Amino acid sequence: MKIISSINNIKIKYLKKLRSSNSFRKKERKFYVEGLKELKLCIESGFIVDSIYCSSNVSQILEINSLKADYFIDDKIMSQIIMRKTEGIFGIFNEKSNKINAIEFSKDEFILVLDRPEKPGNVGAIFRSCQAFGFKNIIIAETNLDIYNPIIIRSSLGAVFKLNVFKLSFECIKNLLKKEKFKIIISDVDAKIPYNKINLKEKIALVMGPEKSKVSSDFKKISDSVIGIPMYGDVDSLNLSVATSIILAESVNQRKIS
Repeated sequence: MKIISSINNIKIKYLKKLRSSNSFRKKERKFYVEGLKELKLCIESGFIVDSIYCSSNVSQILEINSLKADYFIDDKIMSQIIMRKTEGIFGIFNEKSNKINAIEFSKDEFILVLDRPEKPGNVGAIFRSCQAFGFKNIIIAETNLDIYNPIIIRSSLGAVFKLNVFKLSFECIKNLLKKEKFKIIISDVDAKIPYNKINLKEKIALVMGPEKSKVSSDFKKISDSVIGIPMYGDVDSLNLSVATSIILAESVNQRKIS
């Protein structure tokens, strides 16, 4: 077992860069996962482990969960690496790429399309809701957002590993949705149709806009319906993850009733 006891260790420098840099993760095609629960979810979802790290006093936790550390890290150094208070366990994993052309969509498939999302925390929360409600396929449009950003992994509680997430251009999305005959529904705060007054049981692609603006005009041009969430208080909009979860829940309710 290798023990790392110096903050200047080349491995520590590599780990900190991988944790903090989107571009470095993209170059290395690896990502950082912190916490035992998230680590196990990642492995269960078919991702290949590069290496596992832990504090020397938590090795038994790994053994109980049929895992083995490749490196022990001194507690003081570990505190400078981990982003939150966990068991003192994290791992490095190899990325895997999903091909959307390999997906067989059902006749009542529900796809969530996130148009130019900006905040990793919101995206992670949306991933968590999708997993909770039983939806599997998510498309992210026109973004450089890294889906393996540690903030996304953390805020999704590892749900990101259980989903099929695709980053595509608008043109690719448009061609796919038209080819597969999805009904395209976009959410807009100025919409006249309430979200619970439209059929969400069909083959639906729900498009949600970015945090600071509305769904792009490109998506509006190809949409079949525009829906909104009625506001009765003094605020005029909702957090993106909250608004998305409300509509996802309505779709689930409609599908259970049918």
